Amino acid sequence: MSTKEIVKNKENLEEKQLVKSEVEDYAKFDILRYAQVWEDADILLQALDIHENDNVLSIASAGENAISLLIKNPNKVFAIDLSENQIVCTELKIAGYKYLDYQECMEFIGVFDCKDRMKIYQKIADKLSKDTRTYLESNLEILEKGIIHTGKFEKYFHLFGKRILPFIHKKSIREELLQKKTREERIQFYDQKWNNMRWQMLFRVFFSKTVMGKLGRDKAFFRYVHVNVAEHILERTKYAITELDTSENSYLQYIIHGKYDENVLPVAYRKENFEIIKKNIDKIYLLKDSVEGFIQKEEIDYISKYNLSDIFEYMSDEQMCKIFEKIFTKSPSGTRIAYWNMLADKRASKYFDNLVYKEKESKELFKQDKAFFYNKFIIEEVM
Repeated sequence: MSTKEIVKNKENLEEKQLVKSEVEDYAKFDILRYAQVWEDADILLQALDIHENDNVLSIASAGENAISLLIKNPNKVFAIDLSENQIVCTELKIAGYKYLDYQECMEFIGVFDCKDRMKIYQKIADKLSKDTRTYLESNLEILEKGIIHTGKFEKYFHLFGKRILPFIHKKSIREELLQKKTREERIQFYDQKWNNMRWQMLFRVFFSKTVMGKLGRDKAFFRYVHVNVAEHILERTKYAITELDTSENSYLQYIIHGKYDENVLPVAYRKENFEIIKKNIDKIYLLKDSVEGFIQKEEIDYISKYNLSDIFEYMSDEQMCKIFEKIFTKSPSGTRIAYWNMLADKRASKYFDNLVYKEKESKELFKQDKAFFYNKFIIEEVM
């Protein structure tokens, strides 16, 4: 199956979108918002416990986590998103895994430095759908810089890492943050060297609801948020710096340096995972749709594992429950559902007797979450 065919499955599956998602009424989907997935696939893979007969539904976002699910050799992975631009981003990465070798793929998408990404693009251009080629060739920055650096959220982090952090700490302190330390050494470093007045003041401004809504996320995504955004993220950042090994945290490394260390990478970018992903790449089906619209399609027999990203952050509890009512129609007993809370407190199992919150497992995995700005990681299981 070619990448065009993978994407064009939506001509069959997307013929009718039966249900409109609430978030479509107030959020914009006309930009590339996320050029990378900022959710830790290491804990996601443990949470979902995927097997060969599983059909998995994953939010596409920028593609990395949907692609990472292929490591577990599922039956199928359906990657869906409401944004055409996120679909383009994911399709481009799928083509990279399918038609390039590891080094070329990582250079092309931006994980590694590259002298000529346009030359590599010519190797896969004719494998892409017409819409994706048109978009990419009208936005050459994506191809020239490497797509993972070109989303609105990534540019927001680049601004923080390149302009704000140097005003707070000199280079030697920023580098020291990422060095290997014991927990006691990390706490001491944070208290004595990192947590100064400039850090607290500028962090609270830069990660405020106002600034983040303008430069990072869509301001509409805060509709159901009732906490102090900056204070929450500041506390979670302290946790990442003191409780987690900063030398092994790829997300922190990217924020500080604006690029990855080739020895500290997210799951989808690790060399040891590349060949199994390539082998299974034809198992991924990419299409534009909402979760609720997709599940209702007659062509879908069953879904037994779900990666729902943080989609419930953006909707009412009532809408969340409507989605789960549809999930129950296509999901057998034992189905696992994983999702994150960033700022809004959402958990569907509060409303359904046939849905079990795997509280202990959720909390244990959340303690390991390297994408540290989230507030909770939720695993639920259909009875």
